[in-house]
Amino acid sequence: MNGHTKPVRDLILTTACGLTILAASPAVASGMSKSKAIIEKTIKNYVADINKGDLKRIVTACASRTSIVDGFPPYAWQTCADWWKGYESNNKAIGATLGLLSIGKPIYTEVAGDHAYLIYPATFTDTQEGKQVVYKGIGTMTLKKTTHGWVFTGSAWAWGANSLFAKGAAGGGS
Repeated sequence: MNGHTKPVRDLILTTACGLTILAASPAVASGMSKSKAIIEKTIKNYVADINKGDLKRIVTACASRTSIVDGFPPYAWQTCADWWKGYESNNKAIGATLGLLSIGKPIYTEVAGDHAYLIYPATFTDTQEGKQVVYKGIGTMTLKKTTHGWVFTGSAWAWGANSLFAKGAAGGGS
């Protein structure tokens, strides 16, 4: 190869690589959009199962070890089944009904291969000792893709001041 053909060959290879990347980009973006849609549907189904009190479906949606942080004692669990038992126990202790969880559109989404991290605005409404209580906050969820689909590996819920307590009052956040 002489000195004149090497730059031409390098230009052709560089152009071919660039075109390959550009051609693949829509497919990659389409795959990511499809993954995000599936993940968001998985999360919406999970929320629906929580609202129905469907323990079997809640547990099925979770990895065998799932870290959960929530605003009632003991505040942290390592399985979805244990979290649900804690939720029911707390409801009994404070005279609460099965509440209603709703989430908005995700405010942050990151998908890296077979792992996902999403943050949602959230509202939780229930009745405690005959009074309706509305909590507004944020839910953060992590998921992992398995051979059976996406499963939860973690969630954390942070609730701000609510309608039962004034901001800064005992039990009402700060």
